[in-house]
Amino acid sequence: MKKILFFFLLLTASAASAQQRDSFLRDLDGFFQMRADKATAKLDTSFVHPYPYRWDVRLFGNTAGMRITTQGLGDIHLSSGMSNRVGISLGYRGVALSYSKGLGKTLGFDFGFSSYGRHFSFEYSLRATNNLIGQVTLPDTKIIASDGDDLTLIASNLDLLYNFNSNFSFGAAMKQSNIQRRSAGSIIAGASWTVWDVFAAGRDVIFSRQTSIESLLAVPTIFYHRFSLGAGYGYNLVLGQEHWLIHASAVPMWTFFDSSTYRTLEEKIRTKHPMGRLAFTGTARAGLYYRWGARWTIGLSGMVNQMVSFNKSKRSDPEFHRFGAQEWQSRLALCYRF
Repeated sequence: MKKILFFFLLLTASAASAQQRDSFLRDLDGFFQMRADKATAKLDTSFVHPYPYRWDVRLFGNTAGMRITTQGLGDIHLSSGMSNRVGISLGYRGVALSYSKGLGKTLGFDFGFSSYGRHFSFEYSLRATNNLIGQVTLPDTKIIASDGDDLTLIASNLDLLYNFNSNFSFGAAMKQSNIQRRSAGSIIAGASWTVWDVFAAGRDVIFSRQTSIESLLAVPTIFYHRFSLGAGYGYNLVLGQEHWLIHASAVPMWTFFDSSTYRTLEEKIRTKHPMGRLAFTGTARAGLYYRWGARWTIGLSGMVNQMVSFNKSKRSDPEFHRFGAQEWQSRLALCYRF
């Protein structure tokens, strides 16, 4: 009798859990539907028109590279060269998650989370690689020569974008979440938060499940943080009866916050660098896309992100700091909507 009662309670709990899950999913879908309807009601559909589908899946191949050069708290000269990755992206009503992994044995992956609205958009990316060439000099440590397995570079970027002209669709260009029906451009305001981490250890340490928190904290690491604000311009050119879309945009920014942190298990040195003669961040994007029907799109796109700052001309100055970093990416993607 007790077993029957226990089994009945288990089934009841499972049914209640399933009902709660279904209710949550309905509420979530209703929220996204209301969000989409509200945005569509304010659109000039002669310029921008939403697709009649909720979901989209995208298969893509990336060719990407990263480079960082610093002088000051740590002297770093690293380049990832060219790495090839394959990945998949899943989107729901303009919100998308993506993941790609490097080909070969060397570590390399990208994770992305993005959303593109009528005016406001955001893009978050996390990129990691240990396919590095160069060397690093950290405080109180010797020069570490990279052979592709001694260092790990991780870059995290959050970009917030606001386009002033709703007839210009960032979503149509970046994720093809809308149809750009007529050519349009817009001034774009942007804010960017960037963190670059250089770990003096390979993937067997940084990404191993057996590595403890204490072991990670013991790895000599330098973190670079930057916050930037600026404005630029973007344009979508529509050709061939709405089948072809050419996108180009550039958003230069001035860096208002720039700091570096050196950390080991024994010490932590944080330096906020005063602004000097130059502190600049800029992102440029371009893309060519072809759409056939309402379900399929194929596109080739590219992105370059450049960061530069230096504040003192003399190396002997204790606040001397120079930082330069660049990441670039080209992507070929095939998108299907359903």
